[in-house]
Amino acid sequence: MFLDVTMRRNPALIEAAVKLHQRGDIPANCYVIDVDTVAANARLVAEGAAAHGLKTYQMTKQFGRNPIVAKAIAEAGIGGVVAVDFEEARVLYKSGLRMGHLGHLVQVPAREAQLAVEMAPEFITVFGVPQAEAISRAAVAAGTVQPVQIRVSREGDVYYPAQKGGVPIEDLLEAAAAVDALDGVRVAGVTSFPCLLWDETDQEFRPTPNLTTVTRAAELLRANGFTDVQAINAPSASCLATFEVLARNGATHVEPGSCLTGQTPLHAVSDQPELPAMIYVSEITHQTAEATYALGGGFYPRSKARNAVIYPKSGGEPVSATVELDPPDAIDYYGTLHVTGPGEVSVGDTVVYAFRSQVFVSRCFVAVIGGVATTPQVLGIFDRDGFVLGPDLLPPAQPSSGVSALDTRARVGAV
Repeated sequence: MFLDVTMRRNPALIEAAVKLHQRGDIPANCYVIDVDTVAANARLVAEGAAAHGLKTYQMTKQFGRNPIVAKAIAEAGIGGVVAVDFEEARVLYKSGLRMGHLGHLVQVPAREAQLAVEMAPEFITVFGVPQAEAISRAAVAAGTVQPVQIRVSREGDVYYPAQKGGVPIEDLLEAAAAVDALDGVRVAGVTSFPCLLWDETDQEFRPTPNLTTVTRAAELLRANGFTDVQAINAPSASCLATFEVLARNGATHVEPGSCLTGQTPLHAVSDQPELPAMIYVSEITHQTAEATYALGGGFYPRSKARNAVIYPKSGGEPVSATVELDPPDAIDYYGTLHVTGPGEVSVGDTVVYAFRSQVFVSRCFVAVIGGVATTPQVLGIFDRDGFVLGPDLLPPAQPSSGVSALDTRARVGAV
């Protein structure tokens, strides 16, 4: 999906990744991230959002919750992070990142409410009063007041599978009053997802009914005495090209993610200010009469991958290939390729892809590299969840402390 544009606009990333793989410095089944280009993208995004009066939180799940990359984005101007689930919050918080938004898309588990409040996020999203009650108890125990956003829904809104939930807008005033009556919390915003979606026919992002829902919800609350409602959080497809339409439609907060690696659907069909900064590297494992196969683990059912380039380990000319996408219910042990370009390929050759990713749900490695344009250097190899790996590609050995697994939560919170 993004291979052609990456070869044209960031060829140094591909060149560096191929050399590093063939030298044995990075493994197959590995996403490779150009952290300097990500940081440059983040600076542009932060400045563009600010010019439209929008507050930004960085979304990290697409690149595997990686702490090096997230810190580079923070230093570039997008300091707060949004954790789509509590596992992500743990990793990022332990890495020293500032929590901007928790609980959306995935609600904070009730038993994790205390730690969530201790992380001092700017907002925690709740899908209803029961979730707010858990946050209230935790905030009272911590002696603080936690701002919350209410996820709002309305008939006609759109959702991805397994992502439904929220307070129906006709019940919003009653729910908001119940939340505001709780000690330790206050209603400070509204949110939904997705607020923009890609229109394949017109090849552009368009507002969804959800965006109208959250702006109406904010107006309804403010008109009925909820004066602390400041945030209209409108995530999905946040990038330089969409900030104007989001701000014009009332959004105040956005959550750029895929644009930071230059990989929204818009970036696949037109040159945008954000440059491509992530590829997927694997290697040929075997061939049959029907196809050529690459080691899998990092493929994503909604990747829309179309092509790949094979770089012979012998140093010969690159060979083009088309991608045969497996059905979503298949385990991606291998990726299926059909060689289209001239040249011979063999087992061990490097394969480069660039497609829409969700690293956090893949079985893959992540290599962060710096100095792509000058002297490429591997800054670290990580698992999909953002934990650094040792030279053996396993987590570093931890000394036995006598602490049971039940104490893990307490240890993570004590950062």
